[in-house]
Amino acid sequence: MKKFFALVCVLATVGALSAQTRTPADFPGYFPEAAEIDASSRTFVAGFEDAAGLAKVADGRLVSDVGFTRYERVDYSAASALSIEVFTLLDSLAAYSLLTLLREDNIRSGPPGDAFAIGNGGFLFAQGRFFVRILGKDGKGASKELLEKSAEIVGSKMAPSSGERPGLLEYFPSDGYDASSLRYFPSLDAYKTWTRGKASEYIVTNHDMEIATARYFAGDRSGTFSLLRLPTPELAEEYYDELAASLPALPDGLSIYAKHAGPLVAVLEGNFDSVPAAGLLSGVRFSYSLRWVDGDENNARTVWGVPGAVLSAVVYSVFFSFIAIFIALIIGLAIGIGRFALRQRKEKRYPDLAKEDAGSTWLNLR
Repeated sequence: MKKFFALVCVLATVGALSAQTRTPADFPGYFPEAAEIDASSRTFVAGFEDAAGLAKVADGRLVSDVGFTRYERVDYSAASALSIEVFTLLDSLAAYSLLTLLREDNIRSGPPGDAFAIGNGGFLFAQGRFFVRILGKDGKGASKELLEKSAEIVGSKMAPSSGERPGLLEYFPSDGYDASSLRYFPSLDAYKTWTRGKASEYIVTNHDMEIATARYFAGDRSGTFSLLRLPTPELAEEYYDELAASLPALPDGLSIYAKHAGPLVAVLEGNFDSVPAAGLLSGVRFSYSLRWVDGDENNARTVWGVPGAVLSAVVYSVFFSFIAIFIALIIGLAIGIGRFALRQRKEKRYPDLAKEDAGSTWLNLR
């Protein structure tokens, strides 16, 4: 019995060690080798695609809400031990969202990554649909040089991306904008999780939406500028009307101003007077554009306010319609002349036919 118990213990120990130890070929390709960052060893800690596993990951609920696909973590033992977490998300919007929500420093353009942020003993960057978080282990901050080196290696091993920011952010007016306060939410669920039930009263809807918020200043006045993008212009207009009819009560000195443009609803909340508020909201504009599949840049010109490509299409349509009508007239005229000539020839050949009633029928026997 004792021998059996000892054998079970040995097998359990070997199983635990084999679960924690992986050969270099087992590690995902974008994690650095231990020697690349002067580490003595590396350990594969976790890797899963089930969102339930995020319960044990810091900010896991938020990661799930922005759009989770896969999580991987590798720990390194070095003079400054660190961990590298790689989140594979639904798209680049989700990755950029996590960067705006989890960083504690200004976002800068990459490399490493499409964009990155440093602060609080860690390094965060977004590249395509990947979000990478590099932190010192056990609360110990790693050196800035080690963090940057690790981030550069991970980023260089990932597929390159276009590096575009979410399109919604381009509608923020430039005047008075505080870039350090930017927060982007690709879904309403992510916004609710981030605000922990303390969402602004006006951001309530039965429809999902993109949300971006930032701090704005106008002289000695300040407030929060929120941009909401709904699925269609009709839903945005409906939401705007509901908002205008049921604005929440605010303390003295605070006001809410709103504007609707296409699928966008812009809301400015703060101690702004009406004039500077109107100036900020006027910067939110939405326009529709046409893009032809041939990608011809000349199609972007306009004539009398009409896109050149549209005007060209109309002119060509009218031109070819006239050609078709002209050809039809020529064919009709030719048929008429032919029939007239045939009739004249027949009358010359059979002169008696011209004197008879047109309603009679003649049978010519030879």
